[in-house]
Formats: sequence, structure tokens, C-alpha cells
Amino acid sequence: MNKYLLRFLLFTCLTTAFYTSVKAQKVTPNKITADNARRYRDSLKLKIFGTINFPYSIVPDSVITRVDVIEHYPSFPYTPIMYPAGNLDSIDKFVIKLSDNLVDFPENVKAYLFHPHNSNGKLFIYHSGHCAGVATSEDIVANGKGEEPGLVIPALIAKGYTVLAVPMINYHSQIPIGYNCGYNGHDDLFADGNYPYPMALFFKPLIASLNKLGRQNYSDIYMTGLSGGGWTTSIYPAIDSSVSMSFPVAGSWPIPVRYVYYPTVGDGEQSYPSIFNDLLDYHEIYSLACLAPARKMLQINNRYDACCFAGAEPHIFYVDSVAKALNASGGEFRFYLDETDTGHQVTPRALEIMFTYINNQTGYLQQKPADTITNGTLYSYNIKNNFRVNSIADNSVWKYSLLKSPAWLNLDTLTGIISGVAGEGSIFAWQDSVSFKVEDSTGRFVVYNYNLVHKRVEPIVFTKFNDSSAAYLLPHYSASMESINPGSGSFFYFNNPGISVLSMSIENNSVIRLQLSRSLTITDSIGYNGYGSAFPVRYRNGARLDNFGLKPIQLNAVKRTYATAGMIRFNTETGKFEYFNGHDWIDMH
Repeated sequence: MNKYLLRFLLFTCLTTAFYTSVKAQKVTPNKITADNARRYRDSLKLKIFGTINFPYSIVPDSVITRVDVIEHYPSFPYTPIMYPAGNLDSIDKFVIKLSDNLVDFPENVKAYLFHPHNSNGKLFIYHSGHCAGVATSEDIVANGKGEEPGLVIPALIAKGYTVLAVPMINYHSQIPIGYNCGYNGHDDLFADGNYPYPMALFFKPLIASLNKLGRQNYSDIYMTGLSGGGWTTSIYPAIDSSVSMSFPVAGSWPIPVRYVYYPTVGDGEQSYPSIFNDLLDYHEIYSLACLAPARKMLQINNRYDACCFAGAEPHIFYVDSVAKALNASGGEFRFYLDETDTGHQVTPRALEIMFTYINNQTGYLQQKPADTITNGTLYSYNIKNNFRVNSIADNSVWKYSLLKSPAWLNLDTLTGIISGVAGEGSIFAWQDSVSFKVEDSTGRFVVYNYNLVHKRVEPIVFTKFNDSSAAYLLPHYSASMESINPGSGSFFYFNNPGISVLSMSIENNSVIRLQLSRSLTITDSIGYNGYGSAFPVRYRNGARLDNFGLKPIQLNAVKRTYATAGMIRFNTETGKFEYFNGHDWIDMH
């Protein structure tokens, strides 16, 4: 034991990156299931509208058909795609009054409906964000980089979709001309308290427009949006199940992840306590958007976004939680990280990803990477040999990205092989977070996240202070056990044949507690030979505990009243064993 303790004194783990990761992992457990989704939807509607009844009665205050002017934009940008030059047949304008109070809302909201000449019978909603008075402005300036007629709306029309383009609301302010990221009054809307259900105002223009159109008139309704529109797209399908597929872009993160990686609270609607503190966090709302009935959401963030929701690793702390909540439900949540540009925008690549996903073309891994590693050995996984698509391959050159990994693990972007030699270990087993992406040119992709668990050099066995009748065994892997078969006890053996295991239990998913037939002495040692037996000790993933020969048992390792370097204690507040390095108590799990 002492040589491992000495090794630990040279081992440093409290780095800024480690602290950030641990902090971000505090995303709440996902409460949403297929069984309770409808109840939570009612609870969410109650928070937003003050009633569980959806407001199907609200409609636009006026509808103007076949317009040739886009308000709050300096010109009419759609002439080049009007039929017969393009597939745009006509545009209607919906005018929605938010309130009779002209001080609070001096202008009405304008949503635009784009009719294709050749229609596929489907409706696609594009919702813009905070900087645009009308969705057209954002699509041209942000997505199209100033090039008319824009990117997303024309691409949807070309594919035959009817497009409903909806902007965000403005409070105590005029609707901006063009694209202007200035004051929109959202914080004041919540602070003033003039409206008992302020969140309902953010969805009113969209709801009124859909009520007018009639959801039943379309074979499918899809939705996407950027920034504040991405935020709207993250939430709206959770309250309106007519949206069967949604694509939020750079719009939201769960609250703990946001506080770590983008530590601004955003506008009032993005952190509204009544919802995000008291009811559901965003990862749970994503789940709700995919359930009751089963539906799909593909979240897209930009890795190099100059504004917000950027970075290579934040997704690892929540996307698998959503996927797990949807398991066997028929609902689906996927995440794509766009690395093609640095703007706050929907990129051409993002559109390709959306269209490929809509066409049910996806990628998957034939065999997933190993999730354990023995310290001091080579780890390798060939992404290229395992990436598969569910339709005909396009013979393109695949692109690989290592989004998160420990320093010792590297990716060869030509061969698609992840490899590296794990460093020598200590008495502590730990986990490295790994995330990688592979994609073809068509837009079929896999973003895969996993924890790579390091193997402890050897099991550690010790007793608590003044209690030598129970031994505690830290196995090769931490946080890896859930239960133990009583039959496994007979395969633990001692140098003293008078000692046997009476019962066993698992503590904190990490420690095996062995209740012994008599108290241990300083000369006693323990071994295990049950690997090949009918009742092996198993880890959570089904792997077996390795056999080990007789090894000493550290008596009284868990002290009660004082601490010196090398001691172990049981923290009754956290329910975990901790190791004292002479300065700090370190979690051993």
C-alpha cells in the first residue's frame, strides 16, 4: 500500500479543466419518461399560459395576402426566386397584436407565410432571434452573410415546403429595421410584472399563425430557428406536439452547463425561474419535445460561434441524458456540432445535416469503442472501420474530429484512428471524458461521447477505525458496481483459513463491503479467485473482477478524529470514501 501512497503524493488532479468538468456534470437527473410526458406537458403549459388548455382560439389580427413588401427590411429580396424563376408562388403577411398597451408594445408583430408553387404538403417554421424585426432580416444578414434572398427560407421553398417565418417579440421598443442586436426589452418585461404569464407572449405570434393555418392541413410540421429562435425551437415542440421534427440552432443549454461555459444568464425568458428552476431544465424540455407522441429533435450548435453556445465539449454533459430518457420510446434526440464557420448563424452545412436527417439517412457505429483502459497500456479505436450509414455510401472522404479527450489520447484525422498510451496509475481509478465526430459529405454523422474508465493498479483493501470485522475493497474500477451476487463471497480467501465472508454489499457504486466471520489482525491478507466461476463479481457493464493473489489489508485506515497523509475517511455527508494527501481530502470514487 505504501508505494501507491507515495505515488499519489506526486499525482496532481485538481486542474481548472477538471474543476470545470465536474461542475458542469451537475445537470439534474432527467425526470421525463414516456409515461409522465403528458403530465409534464400540462405542467409546462400551466407555467406558460396559466392553464393546461392550449390557446387554440387566438389568431392573427389581420392577414394580408400576396404582399410584395417585407416590413422592417429595406427592400423586397425574393424577386429572384419567384415562380417561374424559382419555386416561390406568393407571400402572405400575418399581423399579431401582443397587447392593447401601446407603451409596452408600440408595434404589432409581423409573420410571413411563403407559398411554394410546387408544394410537398409540409410546413416548415423558421423562427428568428433577438436581432431581427422580421425573420427575413436574420436569414439574409446572419445566415446568408448579407446576400439576398438569404439561406434557409429560399432553400426550404426550393424543396417545396410552405415556410412560416416568425420573429421574436420586442417590449418597450420599436421593431428594428434590418438586423440590429440592440435593446429588445425582454428583461424589463419580466421585471415590470405587468403580465402574469410573460412567457406566453413569446409564443403568441407562432401560435396565432398556426391556429390560422390549421395544423391538420399539412402532412408534417417541422421547425428550426437561430439564437433566440433556436431557444423558441427548443421549447415550443414540448408544448405543441404537432411539431414532429425540430432543429434548434445555437439556442440553449441546460442551466448548469450554461453557467460554466457561457456565464451570462441571457434575457429573462432564458432563465425564467418558474420553469427552469422549479419545473424542468432544458435537457428535460428537449426530452419532452420528443415524446407523447414520439418525435425527433436534432440540436445543432456551432463550435466556433462568435456569440454563444460555442465549444467542443459542453454537449457531453447532457445529450446522453436526453437519449437515455427516450430509450425504447420511439422518440429521438441527436446532436450535431457544426465546425464549418465562425458566425452566429445557420450554415449551409447545417442545412445539409437537416435535410439528410429528414430523409432518414443516418450514421452509426458498428462496434463502439472500449470504455476501459489499463494504465500504462496502449488504447486504440478505429472510427473509420466502424462508421456505417443506413443507406448507400456516397464515397466521400470522411471527416473526423476529436472533440474532447485527455492529453494522452490523439486522433489521426487521415486514418480515423484514436490512440494513445495511458499514463501510469496510482491507487486512484478515474475516468476520462472522450467525444468524437465522424461525418460524410451527404450529412450522415455520429457524435459519440463516452467515459474511458482507468483501471486501478490493483485492488485496495482496508478497514475502518476500531472495526476489523468488516473489510472494504476498492476494485480495479471506480463508480462501476451496482449489485453483487451472494454466491461470490465464497471466492474470497484468506491466509488464515479461519476467516470467511458472511455477507457482502456495494456502497456508493464503488466499494465492496465484506462482513467477515471474525476480526482481522495485522498479519491477515486476502485474495480472490472467482473470475472463472459461476458467480463472479461483476461490474455494471458485465465485466468480471480480475483474480488477485493474497495481499495485505490496511487496518484502521479510516481514522475518526485526526488526519495524517495517507489516511482514508468515510465522509458521512457525501457518503463517499476520501483520501488525505497531507493537505486536502480527495474523493476516491
